[in-house]
Amino acid sequence: MNDRVVDRAAVYATPAELAVRDWLLVGLSFSAGMYEAICFLALGKVFAGFQTGNLVYLGFGVAGARPPASQNPVTVVISLAAFAAGVALAIPILKATGGDRETADNNINIFQAWPRRVQITLAIALILQAAFFAVWITAAAPASLAYILIALAAFAMGLQANAIRSLNVPGISTTAFTATYVDLVSGLASWALTAPSVRRLGGTVVGVAAGGFLGDWMLRHAHPYGPIVPAAVTAAVIAVAWVVLKPRATSGPAGEQGLPAGPAVK
Repeated sequence: MNDRVVDRAAVYATPAELAVRDWLLVGLSFSAGMYEAICFLALGKVFAGFQTGNLVYLGFGVAGARPPASQNPVTVVISLAAFAAGVALAIPILKATGGDRETADNNINIFQAWPRRVQITLAIALILQAAFFAVWITAAAPASLAYILIALAAFAMGLQANAIRSLNVPGISTTAFTATYVDLVSGLASWALTAPSVRRLGGTVVGVAAGGFLGDWMLRHAHPYGPIVPAAVTAAVIAVAWVVLKPRATSGPAGEQGLPAGPAVK
């Protein structure tokens, strides 16, 4: 695993707070997996968040491949552009948080395992997910509005990707899982993973696969209501984080508490 990646929250968070945070990451991975299944299977074999795949498909399109042998290059470009817009929109929102610790007027450090600015970013993503569902359920044929739906889903995934990236949790993205899978396998092979690391890495990998499974199942058995599930999961993540992972005061910087000042946490 990459020892230069520091889990900042682990310095101040309790084991219970870290466990809640990790399960919230699993929930968002599940939600992302459902959106990938819905977009790929119903909207022309394009991804909302897995932009590595979209870049490969874009190469196919430039080479001249067209449906049904390949994807529609227009939908791929829309997904890439909308995802980038989501990432860009998240930047000014997330910068306002100042990391996982803020200083109050009385110089008391306020620790946040799940900063409120992350909540705001995810809330904007949830609005886009709700819009996706509204367009989906009112359309006579959702595939006919693929450009709009893909733009909404990719925009939401870009916001989510940057929000979770700002948490600086080792090996976790919730929208891209190759690095997570590498960290999980290499950690297991070297017996280097702690129980929380297995929960975090293994849980997100299983979560995205489970999301893909349920997304496919919903498309076949409850097609009109498929997109409501990932939106509901995102809403639940926001609600749980708001209630359970509230900001709290700490007595001082890590070094003043006899805690490591920023160790790499696997």
